[in-house]
Amino acid sequence: MVQIENTCFSLPKAGNRKDEYEDAVGSSIFVNKDTAYYRFAIADGASESSFADIWANLLASGYCNGKFESKHIDKSVSKLSKAWKRKLNAKNLPWYAEEKLKSGAFSTLAGITFRLTDASSAGFDAVAIGDSCIFQVRGDKIIAFFPLSSVDDFHNRPVLISSNSANNIHLKMFVKKWTGTAQTGDTFLLMTDALACWILTRYEEDPSVIKKIQGLAGEHEFINLVQSERKLICRDGGFYLRNDDVTLIRVNLL
Repeated sequence: MVQIENTCFSLPKAGNRKDEYEDAVGSSIFVNKDTAYYRFAIADGASESSFADIWANLLASGYCNGKFESKHIDKSVSKLSKAWKRKLNAKNLPWYAEEKLKSGAFSTLAGITFRLTDASSAGFDAVAIGDSCIFQVRGDKIIAFFPLSSVDDFHNRPVLISSNSANNIHLKMFVKKWTGTAQTGDTFLLMTDALACWILTRYEEDPSVIKKIQGLAGEHEFINLVQSERKLICRDGGFYLRNDDVTLIRVNLL
């Protein structure tokens, strides 16, 4: 039977405190009869919106707790939106913060569920809204990535899920789904946008970057990698890794 091992790494923007980090992660395990379900999710809260960190956490944990159904996304988001409002109602906010709340918080979401039985492979289903990405790695090669198709798909206006239902009228059109099979030895990488764009850019120039990610032994190694790549200038004159919150969940199938 396939087994799963996972590690999470994260770092806020350079110059920001840990409590200013606005990405989110989630994970859960659920066993039903002969099948074990492992869920992992990442979300990237939009800094321009209010309390995006709380919203991102609700989306990531909501997916992992089975409260996010892509078929009924309106109902799922509506329930999570009510939870977001309840959390904020408990805070004593100044009037200007109350006004900003009306426009809502915004976040991307990418989640994957592995179905493990006594077979030698595992099935998986993934869902994504926005530009947080999931990579399937076999050996030292990226064999699939989702939901974008190239580096050029990253831009400053990704699709976002809002805590204000009025902003989600056309959200159904942008829900991406991915179903597939994984085998022992595969690695899945869940990354928020800055890190996902970085690995695709790096991979085109030097595929051995995958080994760096697979070989990360601890938080200090991840921090060193991120900090060095934020300073390294690429061919177009920009930095390889944009200064943004970065999050990685590495899932190994054993």
